Amino acid sequence: MEAFLAENLTAWIASLDGSEKLNFWGFGLNALFTLSRTPLHLPFLHAAARFWNPVTHVFSFGGQEVCPTLEDFQVLMESESQEEILPQFCFGHAQALGQMCGLTVHDARSLVCNGELDILGLIHRFSDAGDRSNHYWQGFRQHALCLCLLSHFLLCPSFGGSNICLIEVAQGLREGKSCIAMTLAETLMGLDAFHRRETTRFAGSPLPLQVVDSCSAYSARGYFFRQHLVNALHERWWFDWMRNLSADRIAWRCPWLNLPAMSYSMSRLIGIQLVGLTHCVFYFPFRFLRQFGHDQICPPEGIEYPAAFPVRGAQLARYATVWRTRELLAPAPTFSCTLSDECLDWLNEEAQVGPSLASEASTSSGRGRRDT
Repeated sequence: MEAFLAENLTAWIASLDGSEKLNFWGFGLNALFTLSRTPLHLPFLHAAARFWNPVTHVFSFGGQEVCPTLEDFQVLMESESQEEILPQFCFGHAQALGQMCGLTVHDARSLVCNGELDILGLIHRFSDAGDRSNHYWQGFRQHALCLCLLSHFLLCPSFGGSNICLIEVAQGLREGKSCIAMTLAETLMGLDAFHRRETTRFAGSPLPLQVVDSCSAYSARGYFFRQHLVNALHERWWFDWMRNLSADRIAWRCPWLNLPAMSYSMSRLIGIQLVGLTHCVFYFPFRFLRQFGHDQICPPEGIEYPAAFPVRGAQLARYATVWRTRELLAPAPTFSCTLSDECLDWLNEEAQVGPSLASEASTSSGRGRRDT
């Protein structure tokens, strides 16, 4: 079913003409028209996930820690919008879907079931271009395509079908907002679930995790036509390659990531809080300052890391205020991969002991966890 859905969505994208792609620009997802052609190399991602730490949200290769950041995802998606999307958890999703895609109440309800969207049904209903001079139909079709792209490339589910909140995400995109922060949140939680073997599917957007041998001036087209180092080698080969990487070969700072500032911390919080579709999650830039070109420091002793927790709709306004006032860090003008002896000792010690979660209870109610 998944392969069939991907084939139909790819055919839909290929059928778009230039004017349709231009009109779709308002959603901020046009980079996906090219990136969607990049094959997802699962052996590479499966091997990388084994080096993921679901507590501190970092990859650890060769004694060095790196992490995908909000700014990485923004550049990869060629996104210029700074405002994140916060789902409102309102009722009447079928009605909202009907208004968005020009459907009758009956037809809209047929595409919504048990909190999930029938993406394949949307593809079958809207992939045919129909009358290109009918601007109403083409507008409805753009919204349907947005929902399908979100579900398949950016906010992929780890279990079951696509979350009904995608309707609100698509509405926010049309209003000029961005789903990059949400995409990163879902990707981090997807890595957590995969690493813990709670699922066999990557959630969020695994596509940006494949940035290998990127070009010096990034564009979606350049990324697709880059030299392909990711090939058909099996997971064991990739695992051995990653395990044997030396520290001086580990650097996530890509040549095209030239930003005036990066998200660093939030008031009274040790990490950057990201709001996903249903949960809030954190990543912790102080653990990979070297990724920003700064000298790495050792975190305070006994630090505890918050786990993902459910989003509470009544607090979304406060989350948004905290987000807008987050502290930014200017990247250093030069990059050094050198770690002090103190940092190396700290990393080795933590590798043996392991970091602690702020609330063990919160981990037992993690998103998508299966009972055994």
